Amino acid sequence: MEEIKKAFTEMTNQELFCVLTGERGVMEQMYLQNILKEYMETHQDAVDLAAIVRESAAKE
Repeated sequence: MEEIKKAFTEMTNQELFCVLTGERGVMEQMYLQNILKEYMETHQDAVDLAAIVRESAAKE
């Protein structure tokens, strides 16, 4: 999972959305969905997925 997290921190929003739509593996998709779900539960602002992933990776 550590490799997935590191790869995600370098992706653009477009690349990350491709993962969410299933153009990457299931594990990667589940990891991103969990990050996004957690973020959306506490924030109401617009989604910058790349920033959310970087912020989540920094916390771990």
